[in-house]
Amino acid sequence: MQKTAPTPSKGGIGLQDILFVLFKHKWKIILLGILGLAAAAGVFFTQKPLFESHAKILVRHVVQRGGIDGTDSQVDASGRSGEQVVNTEIVIIRSGDLANKVAKSVGVERLAPGSSDKMALIDAAQAVQAGLEVAPENRGSNVLVVTYRHTDPELAREVLAEVVRLYPEEHLEVHRSVGAFDSVAKQTNIVREKLQQTERELEELKSKHKITTVEAKLLSLTLLKDKTEGEIVTAEAELAAQLAKVKDLEKNLGVPPPNAKNGANKPVPAAPTPEQLVEYRDITTRLDRLQEQDVELSKTLRENDPQRRRIKSESDLLKASRGDLLKIAPGLAIQAAPANGEIPVNPNLQLQNEKALLGSIEARIARYRLHLEELDVEFKKLAEISPRFKELQLERETQEGEYRLLESNLKKATLDQALDRTQIPGLKVMEQPTPAAKGFNEKTKKLMFGLAACGFALGIALAFLLELVVDRRITRPAEIETRLQVPLMLSIPYVRPKNRGAHLIANDGSEANGGEGQKMLPAVRTPNGIPGFPGRTDHFIHPYSEAIRDRIVFNFQINNMTHKPKLMAVTGLSAGAGTSTIAAGLAKAFSEVNGAKVLLVDLNSDYPDDNPMFGNRPLHSVVGALQAARNTRFKEGGQNLYLASAAATKADANATPFGPMHLYELLPHFRASEFDYVIFDMPPMAPTSPTLAMAGLLDKVLLVVDGEDTSRDALKWGYSELVKGRADVSCVFNKARTHAPRWVAGDM
Repeated sequence: MQKTAPTPSKGGIGLQDILFVLFKHKWKIILLGILGLAAAAGVFFTQKPLFESHAKILVRHVVQRGGIDGTDSQVDASGRSGEQVVNTEIVIIRSGDLANKVAKSVGVERLAPGSSDKMALIDAAQAVQAGLEVAPENRGSNVLVVTYRHTDPELAREVLAEVVRLYPEEHLEVHRSVGAFDSVAKQTNIVREKLQQTERELEELKSKHKITTVEAKLLSLTLLKDKTEGEIVTAEAELAAQLAKVKDLEKNLGVPPPNAKNGANKPVPAAPTPEQLVEYRDITTRLDRLQEQDVELSKTLRENDPQRRRIKSESDLLKASRGDLLKIAPGLAIQAAPANGEIPVNPNLQLQNEKALLGSIEARIARYRLHLEELDVEFKKLAEISPRFKELQLERETQEGEYRLLESNLKKATLDQALDRTQIPGLKVMEQPTPAAKGFNEKTKKLMFGLAACGFALGIALAFLLELVVDRRITRPAEIETRLQVPLMLSIPYVRPKNRGAHLIANDGSEANGGEGQKMLPAVRTPNGIPGFPGRTDHFIHPYSEAIRDRIVFNFQINNMTHKPKLMAVTGLSAGAGTSTIAAGLAKAFSEVNGAKVLLVDLNSDYPDDNPMFGNRPLHSVVGALQAARNTRFKEGGQNLYLASAAATKADANATPFGPMHLYELLPHFRASEFDYVIFDMPPMAPTSPTLAMAGLLDKVLLVVDGEDTSRDALKWGYSELVKGRADVSCVFNKARTHAPRWVAGDM
């Protein structure tokens, strides 16, 4: 049974994997590197060297001036911010214009001998450019190293001297306004005339419409309009309040509305007399006093009390008298004389005054609206002239700026015409052209270094291609656990056949007899038919099989496996993986445990007579071995290791091979036998192999990984299939070769 769930595999490669690949394929890398060095040496000895001269130019800063565009700046050429400036100067030095000037100065015939008259100058300029190299002295430096190479040492130095001499003039033509004086002066006069014409048109427009600027006039009109609209809103609010007041007076005086029927000829009631006002006010006062008395008496007396009834009857008489007065003079309801006896205001007169105030408010609103109409007319006039006004202003501003710039450029062009070409600020020749010396150009140097490095790079690339793409085999034990995440029990190194030792299971010439003339189950059969017992041999697998045995026993103990016999299997992923050797060594190691009876079952050989197992042949079949193990004297025998074969014999080649159903049927017999351990030497795993079905019925399965013939994909498939069958699987890496030191390979 699988005791722990497998963890998913990890992808990618680490530093240890890279070092392992380099150590494993070191001879390929070294061989290809030597070939690359040989190719570089061939270039070194076959390439014809040239004579080269050097000069150094310091670019401190660059003054940028334009004759027409008006650019004027100074850029520092030191540090990272000046890299673009230095690159610009490199382009100027290597330009075709400078090459043509140098070719004419040195001599076209000397630089391009034999060329036709039409192509002589072009060929000479190309010869200058082909041998000229310009680069900063180091990264971020503002010192330019100018180098020229030629087969003639004298011509190499002479051409470089002309480049250094003519470069300042080319620099001025690119960065300054040299030669632009006449053009700038002519352009200045044209712009001046346009500016004067624009100013005249603008002044005429201002005087005609009496404005200074469109913005100021628009602001003034907007403020007036906002103020007028605010006044209208205020006046309309006053009008609404006054109209409400007039309507209230008319209502109190009994004046019908203007649209009331039969009310046009109704007379306006007369104003109340002072005597009526006094009488009305006296009645109102007495009513108030009686109501106060009634309220006080209601706290102690009932409503039907004589005193309260008397007060009520007096109140009713006073209310009737007040009603009669109001019928005679309705104005009494809204007009009452003050307590100090002042003469009241005449309501009719007050109504006339309020109506007069209402008319004045309406007249004021009408004037405000007329003023708004006048302002709208002004806005329309301003909108008509505004585009032209703004156009003239924009033209004047543009022409003024252009004129000022041209005036400044004209002054600079005048200064640049008189500038000394040998005293340009920011440029200084630090080193004049040196005497020509032999050397290789940069292309040849790069070619030699490239060939030398290409050999090693090709070797490294080939190593990784073979290891990661072409060769998918597992070559080191650490890869099983770290990369594939498959449990690894042990790693067995590769041992040459001559160093593998004697036969692991051999005959010592003795017999295996039980008591009373009865034969016990022999371990092997000798060539002459005399049975023998396994003797101690010095085989290389013995220490590894003992280590596997101890780990399996420990695994059984911690998982509390106490049943007998314990069934184990050894299988591989390819033929020749060493499963038979490991199975025999494991059987021998278990047989050395005191009192342990071990049965080794060979399921791997096609015919047992043709496949001697370490010098001996299995004598019995599995069924025969189980029957013989039932002998009552089996446990008392001194033999611990027994061999059996489940393969068909040559005499019965058509017999059904041992398969999962046979194992399933024999499981009860194995459980009833006296064997302590049964080890099956299984066939290699394949999609149709019986190993996959039988592995789940066993207590432990050892999956042998052949270090020479097992791929990563095969191990993933085989391990996953065994895990699906609920088998307890551990891997044994066989034939491990040492390609690198242990600290690189990741082995312990």
